[in-house]
Amino acid sequence: MQAINLKYYRFFTRAACFIFVLVTCPFIWGQAEQKRMLSAKEYHLWSQLLPEKISSDGNWVSYSLKYEYSGADTLIAQQTKGNTKYVFPKGWEGKFNGESEFACIANDTLVVQNLKTDKNYKRPDAFSFEFSANNKFIAIFLKQNDNKFTLEIRNQKGNLVEQTAGITSYCFDSLKNGVVYSTANDNLYGIEMIFFKNSVEKKIVASNHKAPFQNVIWKGNAIAFIENNAQEPVLYSYSITQDKLSALESKNAIGFPSNMRISNVKNKIPIYSKDNTKLFFWMKEPSAKTENIDSSTVEIWNSKDKLLYDFKKFLPYYKWADKLAVWDIKENKVLQIADKDLPSAFLSADHKHAFIFDPAAYEPQSQQHGAYDLYIVNLQSGNRELILKRYTFSEKPLGSPDGKYLCYVKDGNWWIYDLDKKRHTCITLGMPNSFFEEDSNVPGEPEPYGIAGWTPCGEIILYDRFDLWKISLDGKEKKRLTKGREIQKTFRIKNFNEELLYGFSETAPLSVDLKEGLFLTVINKETRESGFSTWNLKSGVKELVWEKKKISEVNKAGKKNLYMYEDQDFASPPRIMIWDGSAKEIMQSNPQQHQFYWSKNERIDYTVKGIKTKGILFYPANYKAGLKYPMVVRIYERQFSSFNDYANPSMLEGDGFSVTNFTNQGYFVLYPDINYEFGNLRESVTNSVLAAVDAAVAKGDIDPGKIGLIGHSFGAYEVDLIITQTDRFAAAVAGSAWTDLVSAYLYIGPSFYRPDFFRTENHQLRIGKSLYEDMPSYLKNSPVLLADAVKTPLLAWTGKEDRHVNASQTMEFYLALRRANKEHTLLIYPGEEHTIDKKENALDLNLRVMQWFNYYLKNGEKKDWMQSDFNR
Repeated sequence: MQAINLKYYRFFTRAACFIFVLVTCPFIWGQAEQKRMLSAKEYHLWSQLLPEKISSDGNWVSYSLKYEYSGADTLIAQQTKGNTKYVFPKGWEGKFNGESEFACIANDTLVVQNLKTDKNYKRPDAFSFEFSANNKFIAIFLKQNDNKFTLEIRNQKGNLVEQTAGITSYCFDSLKNGVVYSTANDNLYGIEMIFFKNSVEKKIVASNHKAPFQNVIWKGNAIAFIENNAQEPVLYSYSITQDKLSALESKNAIGFPSNMRISNVKNKIPIYSKDNTKLFFWMKEPSAKTENIDSSTVEIWNSKDKLLYDFKKFLPYYKWADKLAVWDIKENKVLQIADKDLPSAFLSADHKHAFIFDPAAYEPQSQQHGAYDLYIVNLQSGNRELILKRYTFSEKPLGSPDGKYLCYVKDGNWWIYDLDKKRHTCITLGMPNSFFEEDSNVPGEPEPYGIAGWTPCGEIILYDRFDLWKISLDGKEKKRLTKGREIQKTFRIKNFNEELLYGFSETAPLSVDLKEGLFLTVINKETRESGFSTWNLKSGVKELVWEKKKISEVNKAGKKNLYMYEDQDFASPPRIMIWDGSAKEIMQSNPQQHQFYWSKNERIDYTVKGIKTKGILFYPANYKAGLKYPMVVRIYERQFSSFNDYANPSMLEGDGFSVTNFTNQGYFVLYPDINYEFGNLRESVTNSVLAAVDAAVAKGDIDPGKIGLIGHSFGAYEVDLIITQTDRFAAAVAGSAWTDLVSAYLYIGPSFYRPDFFRTENHQLRIGKSLYEDMPSYLKNSPVLLADAVKTPLLAWTGKEDRHVNASQTMEFYLALRRANKEHTLLIYPGEEHTIDKKENALDLNLRVMQWFNYYLKNGEKKDWMQSDFNR
């Protein structure tokens, strides 16, 4: 690193001193103080506001302030109707216990604050905690030196009422009425439970076993766990109401395949059926037949292999992966659900059926997600039947909460499958409004707007672009519940119920009871105004909050119709707000902004080949009409959605760009939306960006000869492509760019361990066809093949370890520009990947990007590192 960045490091260490003052005295800044320009040395004052929790009666809220420069993050609990505030430096995982207590972990110390008496107590070495549902106890898991935990149960006075050491894993009841855990002491292992009643009750479920327990789960009135015997793991189910422990051993159970055993993989947590009579678990294929790849032997790649060699190396090949099965506890019977032919599975919500498929059925193929045939399995009889042929969407079909129906997408419509009648019904055929993305701008099938939920009356609620539709499951009755299309407002249901996370193998029961009414988030995507409303059967939509701001992070008090939310726009830092019949500010972040000149933004409109398009224009801080300013154009797909996003000033951005940093340095910044023509990005991207630039320059305050261009990843590809088509830009910056569509097409991506064919055929690169169907489009849209036309000085950068967009793509363009004798500088950051993560490297990149544009757009100093043969 150059000494260029050392002067900023001192501010990191000073930040903590300022932060406490800012948190405790937010109005310390003099209100009448003259505004001044903001410099980078003051960026450490800014924090990111994160709303977190609201207490059950809404008397308290909690939120976090994250400080990018110093790391001096702070958690705060604050009254909504008073001035009391509790500050927890380095606090996280904050939780309210009714209205009486708030607890969090600060560093590794649990702090329990009594909100009524102002007293607190602390417990070091805390790993996690939970309050009991009856508000009488707190369960604390403490770290031991041997990677185990000690459980302490304390009452409201902080007194210890129960303690257990040697815990290896644990799980709270979803209702917080107790906790189950496994123990290991002196090579003996057990399972114990704690019940939170008027007092703490302890139950020993298993003890003095010689093998460890794992994968504990508590569901309803039963718990399950696995005993990890070396040769033969055992699955247990314990009925709390019957006080009965049942064991599943492969050799004793009816129907258990003789060549398989219970899986001991720790993320394969058993799943109870709704009535707790059955337990779903995973079985392991015979180890002798499992494909163990020896890295020292020759790799054999066959072009007809269903999946790539790398996929088999880093991920379990579906055929040999663990298989879902179900155990009938009373009958001690096992049914294998998935097998080597159909290895993936998910359950209906009533747990009476399963759906199985082979994700590699149509491999090799060129999409991101391959098509598959979907089969249904009757879990009583074991019978299976094909119900969907060649299903293509990445999201799995969604089952109804009663388990009787399956909703899926096919041929641009929504369909319902009746499991009992074995009948498929298209429920959206002929409807006037599309339920799929109307403004999709990528090749392939448009994505659906989604399912809002199922009603108890045999209906499904679907989203179109704006509205909610209630449709009967036979498709005969259709009713639009909102009128958003007429006023360009998009309505979506917000569910405040804290539900368990559902894995792929489960079906989330999305129930919507229209009689109880709905809470809706609302947004106008053309203006970015937003808010929230309620809806009921009698009066329809009732607006509660609607602002020319971004309204987000809405949360509800558990026992009252009182809501916490965050609002912001580009010129106004985020606030914590409370709505209780009217809106009230609770906390304003970054009050120090009032000391400094700040930018404003506005929508700009332009037309590209007859298509009305929009973008965002950001003004320089302390803008003065009549002066000529330079402008930086930042590109990446459509960006208007960020119109009301507040942006902290920063020199630590992982892509080298902060809009607020540039406006503070006297630049206009332009975010254009881009319209794409498949197979012709070089013209369509260039035309969109130039049209937006023309609209901005027409305002009269931008120097048309001092305009720069910047982008990252796909945006960097667009930058490199544009500068091969026009010399309109005085300088450009591109980070982690695609530059060669041929080599990009013939690349194995690290995220999916599959070919990157999809990126050009039906993803961002938007060719829409294979390399061999339309090779000319791959060639004419590859910047590396057009490098001789570049006239714009380019600064490029990449992480040397980038495999998402391979670093060689950036290096190829460097060599092309070098051979063409163009002005070009490349920065390669060792140890970094697609974005720059290390603070010192991010600071270095942000500084160099600014210096690059200052030189070319503001006649600034040409730094030594820009010179050829620079001596480091």
